[in-house]
Amino acid sequence: MTHARDAECVVAYRRLRSGVSTPHQIGYGRNMYPAAPELVARVRSLITVLFEQQRMTDYSTGFDGSDRHLISALTARWLGRHDIGPGDVFVMSGSTEAISVVTGYLAGRGYEYVLPLPCYYAFEQSARRWHMPVGAHYNGAGELHGGRPGAPRAVVDIVPNGVTGRRFRLPGRADGDFHVLDSVFQVSAAASGGVAVDDGHLREAVRDLDLGRGCVMLTASKDLSVPGLRAGLLITRDPGLRRYLEADRFERCYALSPLSTAVVALYVALMCARSARRGGTVAARPRLLPPEVAPVRPDADDPLARMLWRSSAVDTLDRYLRGMARHYATVLAVYRERLVPLGIDPAPRYPETGYSLFLPLPVRVDGPEGAVRWCNRVGREAGLKLNPAAIFGGSDEPWAALYDCTRPWVRFNCSVAEPDAVGTVNILETALR
Repeated sequence: MTHARDAECVVAYRRLRSGVSTPHQIGYGRNMYPAAPELVARVRSLITVLFEQQRMTDYSTGFDGSDRHLISALTARWLGRHDIGPGDVFVMSGSTEAISVVTGYLAGRGYEYVLPLPCYYAFEQSARRWHMPVGAHYNGAGELHGGRPGAPRAVVDIVPNGVTGRRFRLPGRADGDFHVLDSVFQVSAAASGGVAVDDGHLREAVRDLDLGRGCVMLTASKDLSVPGLRAGLLITRDPGLRRYLEADRFERCYALSPLSTAVVALYVALMCARSARRGGTVAARPRLLPPEVAPVRPDADDPLARMLWRSSAVDTLDRYLRGMARHYATVLAVYRERLVPLGIDPAPRYPETGYSLFLPLPVRVDGPEGAVRWCNRVGREAGLKLNPAAIFGGSDEPWAALYDCTRPWVRFNCSVAEPDAVGTVNILETALR
């Protein structure tokens, strides 16, 4: 019954890890760079203050509405979308929750998904749970496979693609399509020039997005290296989706999570500060609490105001992100040096931003089924977890139609924050002999 409910990519993942017990892998689902000490300290102090203000023990306080004013003002400034207001922003438990709730809304209105291939499991799994068809997939060039004429479509754009680290070209869209833009707090693949966060790709994608027929999902969980703080932000001006989100929030958890709210506020404030400094329009320590928001904060000793305005949190996190970018660049250099002699050239697939490369392995197997079996054997016998194409969405047919890469079938997701890149490549070299 479990397999009957799961998407095909999740079934493949369970089979891939069957009998595999090893800490070694290429392609982690979380950031392996140590958590920023400043972030940990701020979260610890925020919890204390939130209890003192009874925000952790009361369903609703005067801060909750003003939090949405704060986040919407910061987000509008950062993304250059001044039409975003307090009623358009929703704090979520990461993008995974946002995907599930949005999928439930779209499924009830007869939509089908158009998903990028490869793609992480959440869209496919939520679609299966909510009985929403995945009508089509598209590849990096925007080539489309599948789709029924006349069916309303929800086109998903992941900026950049979390598996490949690159931006995909969108397939052609109809006027009635719903547009889902999913992005994360991305660290630049290039550590030069002191630039650690690359938000240009996101700002460009959001600029022309019709929020009345779409939504933006943002999460900072992986980059800030605290996966337990599943802090996400959903932005939409679609009236039906906003009503659905308000009803869902009331039904499941009447109050916002004040801690998640604080992390989201810190996230968008950091991006605002970086954008302003990059443009050279402000001093090194700008006032990050928007003037239109400050008067509605109900307490002069507001922890969010203190964190965003009177502390060094943003500056410290900025330095942390630049250190993370240098770490990524170092590990990418290790892969370039060690993988080329194995017949794997990462250069054409160097990520535009983010963590991941999607590299073909020089091993011949019998289609995607053979790839799963081979990777499972490498996990059991050689002690190395690999992530083949089959676990990144779709099925055999769209993979074969959209990618010549199916020869070889084994492509793996390579997260560059590997703590022991040399050691894992040594295991991979043994497995390929």
